[in-house]
Amino acid sequence: MSVDGRSAFKELASLTQSDQRTVASRFERLMGLGIIKRVTIDIDWSKIGLAARAFMGGTTALGQKERERLFRYLRKDPRIVWAATTIGSHEYFMETIDVDVKTLRREVCSELEPLTSNLGTSIVTDQMKERDHASLLGYLRKRRYSDS
Repeated sequence: MSVDGRSAFKELASLTQSDQRTVASRFERLMGLGIIKRVTIDIDWSKIGLAARAFMGGTTALGQKERERLFRYLRKDPRIVWAATTIGSHEYFMETIDVDVKTLRREVCSELEPLTSNLGTSIVTDQMKERDHASLLGYLRKRRYSDS
């Protein structure tokens, strides 16, 4: 599933040489434990007209009230598709997607600027690597067996 989320339990059972009930049971257990958080799709937003993708980071301005306002805004605006608080040179990071850079600047950045200081924006021009959970799982499996 980490390679192709569309894999049916029947196909996974065949690949793992087990039965569908075992695969379904393990899947449900992993979901219950929170190891698998969700099954989702990966959309190429540029194919449907959202060509500007950026990562932004910054620190909050002034005090706790502004921080709360900032975090409410990050949760509310649908163009901010991911956000996290961090420890380091920035207090928070986010990923934004919009129609174009001009709209992103006018409608998202201008809303953030009064609530932040040192807002840094990096526009994504090309993706070098897709998320690759399958390789990470393989690495962990090898590491676990080599440590024993």
